[in-house]
Amino acid sequence: MGLTLTSGQTLFLDSAPLIYFFEENDQYVEKLDCIFEAVASRRCAIITSMITYIELLTLPEKMGDRRLAAKYRECMTNSEGFSIYPLNLTVADGAVELRARYGLRTPDAIQLSTARVCGADFILTNDRAWKRVSDLNVVLVDEL
Repeated sequence: MGLTLTSGQTLFLDSAPLIYFFEENDQYVEKLDCIFEAVASRRCAIITSMITYIELLTLPEKMGDRRLAAKYRECMTNSEGFSIYPLNLTVADGAVELRARYGLRTPDAIQLSTARVCGADFILTNDRAWKRVSDLNVVLVDEL
C-alpha cells in the first residue's frame, strides 16, 4: 500500500516519521522525502498533535542538545502548511472512545483522535496497533 496525496488533502503525522526524517534514518529518509515533496507540490496540509511536539523535543532536551531542540521547534512551529493541533475536550472525548473501543494507550488515542477531529485524509505512522482503527486511513511508513 502506498500513499497517494491529491491537492488540498490533509496528512496527519505521528512522531516516528518525523524522527526518521530528522535523523535521516537510512531505511526511511528517501520515502519520507518523497512524501514531503508531494505534500509541498500538491499544497497539502500536515497536522500533528501536542503529543508529537512533546515526543520530538524530549530527547534533545534530556541530552542537553539545544540546537537539535531548536531545529525541531522551528520546523514544527514555523513550517508552511504544518500545524500542531491542541488538545481540547473534543479530542479528549474522542481519545476516551478510542481507548475504550480499541484498548489504545492514551498518547496513541490522543494522536488518532486529533487526526479524526482534523479530518485527516491519511495518517502516517509506523505503529501497527493504529491499523485496528478501521475508520481511519492509517498508512505505515513500512508500507511506502
